[in-house]
Amino acid sequence: MNDASRNGEGCRPALPVLALVLLLGSTTVQAETQPRILRIESSTSGEIALDARAVTIDDTLLAIASEAGFDVMIEPGIQRPPVNMDVSMAPVEDVLRQILRGRNYALVYDADAASLSRVIVLRPPAMRGPVSFRRR
Repeated sequence: MNDASRNGEGCRPALPVLALVLLLGSTTVQAETQPRILRIESSTSGEIALDARAVTIDDTLLAIASEAGFDVMIEPGIQRPPVNMDVSMAPVEDVLRQILRGRNYALVYDADAASLSRVIVLRPPAMRGPVSFRRR
């Protein structure tokens, strides 16, 4: 053992490290306890405003669907991270594209292509497994 170890000098760096760990730990706890907010406002022109904080993608899509009048289908097994966004009045399709950016999804329209009838959220192709086709 050297003199620095006996005098406790070798332990000094542990205090700043401990403070950093405590600080990071408290930041994580604060992020997990963020208040849940979901506000949707619609206009007569078919646009919506959305304020979502710490709300699952399922709840966000279902709330928009209820307001705009379409169905939502979410394939089991996809990740459901919280949605955190604030959007001023914008077309429903634009808001959906922002929420679903980077995901495997489809917007399905009525036969006359006049209005959105369904939003389908699928697992990424890499998670889908092999696909087989039959010939007739």
